[in-house]
Amino acid sequence: MNPYVMEALAQHQLEALRADAAVLSQVRAATPPRPPLRVTLGLALIRVGTWTLGQAHRPLAPGAP
Repeated sequence: MNPYVMEALAQHQLEALRADAAVLSQVRAATPPRPPLRVTLGLALIRVGTWTLGQAHRPLAPGAP
């Protein structure tokens, strides 16, 4: 294959990849960061623990209304 054609194809591919990277960067900047897994898991365990207390003992939970 002609070296000029190979260079043109490579240049076109790089331009497409750079455009995709720019779009991905904008999407990532627009979305808020997710909390760490340990925070999500901890909050889920607190909710499960409060739920298992039942209606009668729920006021005993810290922070319960």
